Order: sequence, then C-alpha cells, then structure tokens
Amino acid sequence: MKFKWHQASVLSGKNFFLNADEIKKQLSIDLVSWQLPEQPFVAINLDRNPVSSIINLFRAIEGNFCFRLTPKPFPKGENIKADHCSHAHDPSGSPPCFVVQTGGTTGPLKKILRLQSTWINSFLINREIWSITSRDNFGILGDLTHSISLYGLLEGLYLGTNVTLLGEWLPKSQLEEIATRKISILYATPIQLQLLTRAFEIHKLKPITSLRKIIVGGSKLTPNHVLKLKNLFPKGEIIEFYGTAETSFITIATTDSPQGSVGKAYEGVKIRVLNDRGEALPNGKIGNIEVTSPYVFEGYIDNGTLNPIQNDYFQTGERGFLDQNGYLFLKGRRDRMISIHDVNVHPEEVESFLTNIKGIEAAYVYSSSDRFETNHLYACLFINSFKPDINQVSSMCRRELGHNLTPRSFRLIDEKPPLLASGKLNLVAIQRMLETT
Repeated sequence: MKFKWHQASVLSGKNFFLNADEIKKQLSIDLVSWQLPEQPFVAINLDRNPVSSIINLFRAIEGNFCFRLTPKPFPKGENIKADHCSHAHDPSGSPPCFVVQTGGTTGPLKKILRLQSTWINSFLINREIWSITSRDNFGILGDLTHSISLYGLLEGLYLGTNVTLLGEWLPKSQLEEIATRKISILYATPIQLQLLTRAFEIHKLKPITSLRKIIVGGSKLTPNHVLKLKNLFPKGEIIEFYGTAETSFITIATTDSPQGSVGKAYEGVKIRVLNDRGEALPNGKIGNIEVTSPYVFEGYIDNGTLNPIQNDYFQTGERGFLDQNGYLFLKGRRDRMISIHDVNVHPEEVESFLTNIKGIEAAYVYSSSDRFETNHLYACLFINSFKPDINQVSSMCRRELGHNLTPRSFRLIDEKPPLLASGKLNLVAIQRMLETT
C-alpha cells in the first residue's frame, strides 16, 4: 500500500490549485528527466513554491522512494537532496516507506522511519468513524514538516476530499478562508487553534458553522480553550488524539470522555501501564505507558542506521494510568518527573493548571535544589496584557494542587513563548533563556 492522489481530490492554498489530472500530467512529463538519487532516500525541500514541493513529494511516491520533508534550504540550484540511509528502503522489493521527525520538545529531533501502510490503515478507519466523504473539505493549519499536518494532507488526498493548506495566511485570514471554502474537517494543534480563537475575539468575527470535526493533536486543550472553540465553531465536534510520531494514534478523546482523560485506545491499539520493574499495574495506578499497534514505526534513523524497537511494545516515555473503563489519563513525561519531599511530581500537571489562569499564555515548571539538596519547583510564566497577580496565582496553586506542587517563585516574561514547528513549547529554548538571563 502506498499514498495516492484520489481522482476526486483537489489541493489548494494561497495562489495555487492542483488536482489529480495536473499531478498525473506533471509526473508523466517530468519523472523520466527527474534526477533520482542513487540512494533510495529523498529529502524534499519545502521551499517558497508549495506547488513544486507537492509535485516533488508525489514524484518520490510514484518512484517508490522513501521521502522526508524538510524546511532547510539546500545548496543553490539543488532542490532534491539524497541522504544516505542504507536500511530505509529497497525500491525493488520493500514496502513503500517515508520519514517524519519527532517534535523535539525536550531534546534533539529524531528521524523516524515508518511504512506508508501504517498511516493508510488509519485513513480507512477514520473514514468510517468520522463519516468522511468526497463532500468534505479538509483544512491544514500547520507546516507540512510537522507530522499532524502531513498526515491530514495525505489522508484528505487519499480519501478523495478537497484539501486547503492554510499555513501561509495569518489567523484572521485563515478564519475567512475556512468560512469561504466551507472547511468541514480541520487538523490543528492547540497553539494554532488558540491563535484562531484570539483572532475571532479581537476582530469580532461571526461563528463558522461549516466545520464539523476539529482533529487536535500535539497536546491537550484546556477547558477554557474548549469553550472558546465552541463559540467559534458551534457545530464542530472536538476530537483530541494522543499519540507520538513513533506510534501515530494511541487514544481518541471525544465529548463522552471523562474530564482530564485523553480517551480510549484507538482501533487496533493495546495499552499497558508498568512499574519501573516492568510489572503490570492495576487500573488507577500511575506507571510507564507502553503501546503496541499496527501503526507503530519501523525504527529511528540515526547516522544512516536503523534502530529497531527491542520488544513488541513501544515505551512512550509518558507516565499515567488507565481507569476501569479503559480511559487513559496522562501525568507527564518520565524524563521530566521530579522528586519533591520523596513524592514524584509531574511538572506538566502544574503547567496545565497555570495555563488555565487568565493572563498566562504558557507556563514552564522546573526544579532547582537548595543547599540541603532538597528540590523545589519554580515556574516561568509567559503572560499577556492581562498581567496575573502572582500572590493570587500562588494561593490558587496551594489551594488546588497542594504544597508540593506549588512553585516556590514565579518568573514573569512579557513576550511570546518560543514554539517548535509543531506548535508545542520549545522547552530547550526556554531553559537556555533562563540560563542566560
């Protein structure tokens, strides 16, 4: 199985329009003269001309080449770059594959090899559970180097919908395009949706009723943001998925999911929660989350070699628990867990609470030890024009979270938080900012 451009699909964006016939025409004209690399791994530069980037993407697919998208410019006069990847793909016999990358929230980006069939299988499942038809219009907010955006693009084209790339417009114009083009299914991250709701409020725009599904990935929406989205898209069902670049979908949360849950396992996915000794934990007990599914990646590509998974289950690096009904609740990343007075604390829990307070755009919680080598929490808050009262914030934390989860001090930063291409907070950049100021 490999990606294909459905005959009914049309792709458009700012000043461009492509359909299946045009793609076939371009490929039949250019595929022979297109200089394919010696190695079966094609890096496609997402340059300023999205049309040429998309055409090159489907050239790679048509030629059975493993591909990846990159925002980095190549040497002058070169728009296709061959990377050495000895194990990535054998065009003569191996299944079609491609490469995406991790978000890089807490460390260096990793290249991930996965089979095209792993995404296609989920396209077919989504078509059934979300009732996707050729009458639907997909909207893609983010950069195609981010896996959720690339996923939405390829799913829409594969299933025969119209697809609009909205990334080149500013938020107000994005809303206008969503309304004009009658976008019915939108793929986005919480940060991208936050920009839309802010533009909606600032410019006093009319609600958009054409949208029926909002597919959200990357991180979890806050309850306050959910309310704002319902005002903007009153007929839009919010569907949040939890997953990683390595696993694709793990769980899906809908309006029926319990508050704070990331939903139940996606079709074909099995989730287990283990302690640090590798023993299964009962429902309600917090531990390390592992998954196995038909959508898991093949392995990491590092310096040209493939690093496969060592067992049937992939260790997500997240901690959480399953309730008795199979709903998954996340606590935070294992590598960010902090011991405060011999109690394991997840900074993400505090960050989530803080970002629900008016005036706080984003929060980063970290630890530092005192002269007695006791850990304490501290918070870096990115604020907007409504400056929060720190004493009130501290009191709210103590009342709702308890002493161990209340930061000892708060640092206010009156500027936009640094973000990754995925829309997530760039924790590495924030740490660097704190070290240098």
